[in-house]
Amino acid sequence: MPRVKSVLLVDFDNIYGATSEEVVTGLSNWLLWLEDGAFSAKNRRRRFIEKRVYWNLQFDQYRPQFEAAGFSAFNCRALAKRKISAGKSSADIVMTMDAIEIALVDDEVEEFVILTTDSDFMPVVNRVQAGELRVVTCGKETDPTYELFSQYADAVMHIGALKAAFSYQRAKRKWYRFRSPPPVIAPLTLMKERRSPLMGRVRAAMATSEAPKDGPAPELVRAAAIIKELGERMPDQPLSKTRIVRALSVIQEFTPTYQGGQRPWFNTKNYAAMMRRLSQIQPGIEVTTVGKNKVEVIWREPPEKAIPLPSPTRPEPVPEPDPIPAPKLLAEKAPERIEPAPEAAPIPRKRTSLALLAEAALDADLPEPAEDIGEVTLERVEAAPEAPEEDLDEDEEAEAEAAGGRA
Repeated sequence: MPRVKSVLLVDFDNIYGATSEEVVTGLSNWLLWLEDGAFSAKNRRRRFIEKRVYWNLQFDQYRPQFEAAGFSAFNCRALAKRKISAGKSSADIVMTMDAIEIALVDDEVEEFVILTTDSDFMPVVNRVQAGELRVVTCGKETDPTYELFSQYADAVMHIGALKAAFSYQRAKRKWYRFRSPPPVIAPLTLMKERRSPLMGRVRAAMATSEAPKDGPAPELVRAAAIIKELGERMPDQPLSKTRIVRALSVIQEFTPTYQGGQRPWFNTKNYAAMMRRLSQIQPGIEVTTVGKNKVEVIWREPPEKAIPLPSPTRPEPVPEPDPIPAPKLLAEKAPERIEPAPEAAPIPRKRTSLALLAEAALDADLPEPAEDIGEVTLERVEAAPEAPEEDLDEDEEAEAEAAGGRA
């Protein structure tokens, strides 16, 4: 049986904190444990074509041990001061870019083993699985991330099993076997209550019995509801074929292969045809063709139903109001228009000296002017300068006295 061509990516800061320094001292043991087929499909052995470890600069002291085991070590020092002071690194984003790059470029890769308990790698798991690659992750059995990874990854390595592998030794091969027995996986230290397969079928039957009789088959309605539940947890993210098949396995009528005369994929042609059929039942399931008989399934929240607008119709003419007769209109509005405003008190004007002189002239009893002199206007009289009194000559005074004597 050929070995699985796998890629190993290790978030050292995370794994070191979840285990102990034995992850370094027992490096050769747990690495052999993985190569012998721990958590692999059908216990097939692995051949790591790429091994990478990502850590903060403080763990660079372990570089010789990892490089001796065939690892490529990457220093992922954080840039933000608060992250540097907290001892954090940028390994998450570097691992994400490397995983996507390897999955797209290297065609011989069949599996990814991502050793980290960080739930932020869930989109990475979905994206890698979209390329028909198997993904094995790691999680603490006492942490919710273990349950989360169990729902999406192909296999989840719990920390208890990894710690037990620090002292792993390959068993000797029997003379009648081609290889040594597969490695033993340590059991979970904390077992949670699980739903039995029988009760799962009972609940599925009860759910499908309520489906409408005149619509699609009850098992298809149930399958569409399961995919909707998966997609709502990770909206706008590709859902891998492996995860969908595993989720639909709780339906008794579903099978991905021919079993006992039962046709696979809900009696459709293939996986792609089944997903297109389910997308007709549940519009939120978006199916996109990415290759020959390959599709990408993404759940997108359907938009809210828009309020139907009234159909455009010709507006009815608005009747004009009856015209009001002009006299009536004037009569109604006349009081507002012709109502006199209160008269303002006259402002007293300042009387000039010329006006006073004119009044005095009218009151005075003056002689009538000669005809040949002409009328002299008030302005000229006011403007004319007074003639100075001239002294009379001596002869004129004598004549005056003589005339007075004759008289």
